[in-house]
Amino acid sequence: MSDAFDGIKAKLERSYQNVLNLESEVNRFFQESAYPVIPQDDAKLLLQAMQYHQSRAIPLRFSVLAGEIVHHLRSVLDHIIWVFSDPSYREERSVWIEFPILKSRPIDKDSVKRFERKIKGISDTRVVGLITGLQPYNSTDPANSFLSLIHDMDIIDKHKELVMCFCTPGFALSADIANLVIREYRTYHKSGIKDPVFEDAFQRKLENHAKITPTISFANFAGREFEAVVPAIMVLNNEVVRVVAEFDRFLPR
Repeated sequence: MSDAFDGIKAKLERSYQNVLNLESEVNRFFQESAYPVIPQDDAKLLLQAMQYHQSRAIPLRFSVLAGEIVHHLRSVLDHIIWVFSDPSYREERSVWIEFPILKSRPIDKDSVKRFERKIKGISDTRVVGLITGLQPYNSTDPANSFLSLIHDMDIIDKHKELVMCFCTPGFALSADIANLVIREYRTYHKSGIKDPVFEDAFQRKLENHAKITPTISFANFAGREFEAVVPAIMVLNNEVVRVVAEFDRFLPR
């Protein structure tokens, strides 16, 4: 990555570290609870575990960390525009410089003007073309594109978006069992023969070792309900890393 992107690199490193911190704190929040795993074979215990977690308040710190991550990602995008903007434009119009994120194509005079004002200091047509091509309005689902999600989440109250999710299935296999299952599946797959009996037994083996664990989720993420916070934010982080790499190609060496 070019030296001109050192600030961006630092922001991305901070964002990634915050994702790891959030994951660690969420895991500890549940591991230290009375029910780190939801009982499945006892209806009474299952109900007690659900009620127990339902009564727990989600630590505000989770929202703070989620908000910091998203803000760093939004800041990275704005920093890209700043790096490619002419120094004289930075001095004159610094408050206008930001990465435009539009769900609808700018067609009227005012919207076109607002869009162009944000990137007016950029003379490299390749950079302008990439910015335009990345706009959410070019995607099949503009409202739920990663840029729209980052933009919207950066301006909303993150605490309202976090909810307790009680029924997220997670497979917790020991190393020995995992290796055994993998070997069995590979042998079966290489045979090329479809065997419903084996497939049913294989599925039951997985289910017998599966655990249902509580987690913290976004109430709505990319049009999906109850999306686990850490994987969802990591997706956004990885998308921004990818975008930064695309812009880095246009920096002088």
